[in-house]
Amino acid sequence: KSSLLRAVAGLWTQGEGVIQRPNLADIFFLPQRPYMLLGSLKDQLIYPRLERDISEKNLREVLEAVHLDDLPERVGGFDAVLDWADVLSLGEQQRLAFARLLVNRPGYAVLDEATSALDVANEANLYNRLKQLGINYISVGHRPSIVAFHDRVLELKEKNQWRLLTVEAYQASGMVP
Repeated sequence: KSSLLRAVAGLWTQGEGVIQRPNLADIFFLPQRPYMLLGSLKDQLIYPRLERDISEKNLREVLEAVHLDDLPERVGGFDAVLDWADVLSLGEQQRLAFARLLVNRPGYAVLDEATSALDVANEANLYNRLKQLGINYISVGHRPSIVAFHDRVLELKEKNQWRLLTVEAYQASGMVP
C-alpha cells in the first residue's frame, strides 16, 4: 500500500502503468514518521514554504486546532531550534505535521499511517479539520477508526487484484466493525 503512495508521489519508478494525479505542488504527503527539519518551531509549521510570513497569532490558532497549544511555551517560543524528532513524541510529531498541513492548505493530502500514534479523539479531530477546510485526502492505515472519515475503500488483494467499495459495502462485508 505504501508503495502505491510512493508511486503516486513519483518516488517509486519500478513497474508500469499510468498514474493520473494533480500537480505534485498541490499534494501534501504525510508519512507515519513525519519529516522534522532542522530549524525553529515556526519553520516546522510553515515548511516547505519557509519564506512564508505568518503571524504568531495564526500559528497559535493552528497549534490549538491540533491540540498542541502549549508547545511554544514548552519549547521556548516559535524561534526555538531543537532536535524536534528527539523532543517530541511520535504522536506530537504527527499532530505537528497536521498543523503544517493546515498552515499550507494544499488541495490534496496523502496520509500514510499519519495518525497511527494518536488516540481516537485526536485522530477524529484531525480528519474533521481536513473536511472543514475542504482538503481532499487519501489514507493508508490499519486502524478501523479511519474508515469512518472516508467515502470509499480501495481494497488491494494478491496478484494485482483490487476492488473499490463504498464504506457501507466495505463495512457490510465484515471487514470493519
